[in-house]
Amino acid sequence: MNRLKELRLNNNKTQKDIADYLGLTEQAIAYYEKGKRTPKPETWQALADFFNVSVPYLQGELTYDDLTPEGKKLEDRLGRTINDAINDELKYSELSSEENRRAIKLALQSALGYYA
Repeated sequence: MNRLKELRLNNNKTQKDIADYLGLTEQAIAYYEKGKRTPKPETWQALADFFNVSVPYLQGELTYDDLTPEGKKLEDRLGRTINDAINDELKYSELSSEENRRAIKLALQSALGYYA
């Protein structure tokens, strides 16, 4: 499974934005997102460049086990930092549970988009 739709939504882009950038149709982007069509290698690279991620990440192939030891340390540290920030925020927040969940989801999506 690829991460195209996830990255597009996290970056507030429309299928039209991506299609215009690549010189393709919106339908082609929809097919890529649904897995009905596979982009050519040069299209994968253009998409990865657009979102500032690697092609393997975009294709959903990069996992924790693929990271270098330094990458794993960074991933672990980032995970602990995010958990600590969430716990601190929940402890002192005046927001409702639903507002907290939405805020945390948005923060994590932003963090994952940045980290990728």
